[in-house]
Amino acid sequence: MPYTNRVFNSIGEVDLTAWERVRSESGGSIFMDPRFIASVETSMKEDCRFWYVIVYDGNGRPAACACLTAMTIDLADLADPRLASIIRRLPRLLTRFRKLKLFICGLPGSPGEKSLALTSLSSSEDTLPVLDAVIRDLANETRSDAIVYKEFGNGDLEWTRPLLTLGYRRISTPPMHFFKPSFQDFDEYRAALRTRYRQQVNRSIRKLKAPGIRQEILTDSKEISRLYTAHVHDLYCQMAAKAEAKLEILPIEFFRQLTSRLEGDVELLVISKDSRIVAFGWCLHAGSSYHLLFAGLDYQLNEELDLYFNLMYAGNHFSNDSLYALATRSTQSWHANVFYSPLPKLDLGVEFMHGTRELTSGADGDLDRLQFMAKYSF
Repeated sequence: MPYTNRVFNSIGEVDLTAWERVRSESGGSIFMDPRFIASVETSMKEDCRFWYVIVYDGNGRPAACACLTAMTIDLADLADPRLASIIRRLPRLLTRFRKLKLFICGLPGSPGEKSLALTSLSSSEDTLPVLDAVIRDLANETRSDAIVYKEFGNGDLEWTRPLLTLGYRRISTPPMHFFKPSFQDFDEYRAALRTRYRQQVNRSIRKLKAPGIRQEILTDSKEISRLYTAHVHDLYCQMAAKAEAKLEILPIEFFRQLTSRLEGDVELLVISKDSRIVAFGWCLHAGSSYHLLFAGLDYQLNEELDLYFNLMYAGNHFSNDSLYALATRSTQSWHANVFYSPLPKLDLGVEFMHGTRELTSGADGDLDRLQFMAKYSF
């Protein structure tokens, strides 16, 4: 019997028994939890369209499930400030080239995990072509410019290989680093640092001991909703605006939905000065994992209080499940670019950057980034 599928227009319409069976047998990702998905769908339905697919094997058993999103991005939001300024000044005739309609196997936002689950990775050669046929039909229906399967890790390379035979190419994106805990707590890690780095860390931590400074972790959903005002949310918007890639800015309604729907699993880490919230981090429990999701801070106080470092330090202190060594020992990078002139006055360019970073703990990581440019000569 051939593989079949069902497509749903809302997470509220999904066959939850089948969905949860796939999610459970694939590892139980919190980001495939219907409660998390509903938070995204409810808060972003004005800017995105959503579909949900369940693929069934030849015996009618659920074999895979996926979240699909259609959204439009502005290429100017992906460029550095100088290039973005040029793109935004393009003639109205070329505005269409700024807007890119994407059809994504995934959800808006970047939690760092895929929105595709299989009960058995060995069945991907049968499952992925069925799913991709659905995605291609919906992409044609929405007149999308490109299809993207996003947020896969190195462990997903083998079972996603069938996508390559379907015509897709792999592109590296800024990585989400996960470090397994090597120390019992942050104090033990700090003691293992070289003297110079330990002094830097201690100097930053002491800044939070100034009068009027308080840090706490909020767990009560009503208290979180009361304190997370539009003014506090603006701190997140300021941080998101500084990001090199700005695919989307999550609305305040997303965080309200998250707090309500995942009550008991969501925490808000807060740093306050004179009773005013100056930094915060959204944290999500998922079994033995503790996800530090989205954050915001008052950049005017960042240097005075080392808010960015202390926010990460506090998150790791409260989680005690993973440890992030933030001090950098060395970095290096290289760039390659190519330019193309499709019209006499129009130049298009692509630059690929590869970088590496080594932390004081000995952990290291790679970063790959793809940038686009457009130049129009008046």
